[in-house]
Amino acid sequence: MERFDGRAPGKEPAASARLGSEEMRTKFVMAVNPNTPCKVLAELCETAPDCIIERIAENPRASAEMLSKLATHCSASVRVAVAENTNTRLDVLLALCQDESVDVRYSIAENHSMPFGILESLVDDENPYVSMRAQKTLARLVENNVHRGRFKIGMDIFLKQKYQSG
Repeated sequence: MERFDGRAPGKEPAASARLGSEEMRTKFVMAVNPNTPCKVLAELCETAPDCIIERIAENPRASAEMLSKLATHCSASVRVAVAENTNTRLDVLLALCQDESVDVRYSIAENHSMPFGILESLVDDENPYVSMRAQKTLARLVENNVHRGRFKIGMDIFLKQKYQSG
């Protein structure tokens, strides 16, 4: 009996093709497992392909030191994963706000979990899409805070956005 996996017949995702060997599948499982020790994740970084390193950068057990190193990885998708990990230090996030990749900066700009200061640093980004996305994310965060009764955070930004947009 054939098992249904949700894919069209003959269609393999790119990651699955790269994870063809048992060793690669094992590395992938270790990279995504939130119980994998940080030391093991660090060892995996040494030999894993980019698709697995991206999963390591997403792992909640990834240390701040490891994420700092991965923030300079050649793959933009790895740097995006670093930016989205809650263990990433503020100085690393600020550096990623200056990343050469528009995709990295845009990803940060649309992330509602980013600190206000990080988002504010992207409001003046040279790319208009990144800048506009940062403004929209900030406005949404401030609006949500105002509605929840947290008036002290960014009320001036909220009012400015509200009345400028009509």
